[in-house]
Amino acid sequence: MRSTLSLPVRSVLLAATLLMATITATAQPVDVGSNVQSHRAPAAAAAMSLVLPGLGQRYANGGSWNGAATVFALADVAVWLGLYETVRTRNNRIDTYEALAVSRARADVDGKDRTFFLNLATFRSSDEYLEVQLRNRAWDQLDYVSDPSFQWEWEDEEGFLSFRDLRGDSESLGRRKSALIAALVANRIVSALVAVRAASRSNKNLPASLSLGPPARGGAWPSLSVRVDF
Repeated sequence: MRSTLSLPVRSVLLAATLLMATITATAQPVDVGSNVQSHRAPAAAAAMSLVLPGLGQRYANGGSWNGAATVFALADVAVWLGLYETVRTRNNRIDTYEALAVSRARADVDGKDRTFFLNLATFRSSDEYLEVQLRNRAWDQLDYVSDPSFQWEWEDEEGFLSFRDLRGDSESLGRRKSALIAALVANRIVSALVAVRAASRSNKNLPASLSLGPPARGGAWPSLSVRVDF
């Protein structure tokens, strides 16, 4: 029932190393004059933003964190902090309501799934659960409480209501966790798309460029063209 939040550190470091190697290989400066800027590879910018939102914008902006780079990076940090706090709080709620079920309802919570705890929050005892299933003619549900480990009885209304509130809180926090994970993914996708656009726009603003073409007719060497913008 508890949630865990961990990062594959080795995988991230390996991906970062491969990413930097790709950037080094694909984003070398074109040296045709003292004022020529570096070419920005859109694919490298996208990959960097998928690892860390904002990093692709920084790369496209020549190492500057100004503008969108800072916005995407800070948004990612904020969502990670929110996710950490949500998981921590949810785990505390789960621990609390499981302990309450053991002490106030004499329930065996080991290895139980969400359905068991939902029943504990709905029915005050396994006998009440059985009566409701018989009344509703839900014959396939009658065997659920035949095992003593699936039986319970709340000692008082206070414990029952407290358990129900705690379990409801954990469900809400679980939905918030899913939303925050979706936000992390969305932030990376949007950041990657914006980084690709920024890198492409940066390349269009280069004052000079070199390009190689096929050899001229009858020639043995490839043709070299230079474009200089004034």
